[in-house]
Amino acid sequence: MGRSAHFLRHLARHVRGPVVLVWDRGRSHKHHLVTAWLATHPRGHLVWFPPYAPELNPVELLWGYLKYGRLANLAPDTVAEIHGHVSRERRRLGRHPQLLRSFFRHSALPFRV
Repeated sequence: MGRSAHFLRHLARHVRGPVVLVWDRGRSHKHHLVTAWLATHPRGHLVWFPPYAPELNPVELLWGYLKYGRLANLAPDTVAEIHGHVSRERRRLGRHPQLLRSFFRHSALPFRV
């Protein structure tokens, strides 16, 4: 099962009540397993970003933070080294929820976190 479908299963186990998913139009979000899961879980409400709207997508701000900040000037020799650095940064972000919230606050989304 793809990452998006795996995420949805995890979300359903750990979050009660209605869930609003705000997604870009990535291929994984349109996968038939994701579509099937959403059809059987009516408490999930899906909202799509417009086709090209990086200013609305908090993930774009996160990638910019990593690419031009935390991982700037990184010169890895292998793909495994890239994976290691990105994994470390992902774990670090998990320990800083206020930083993650800041990507939502600084996006052009019409609501605040």
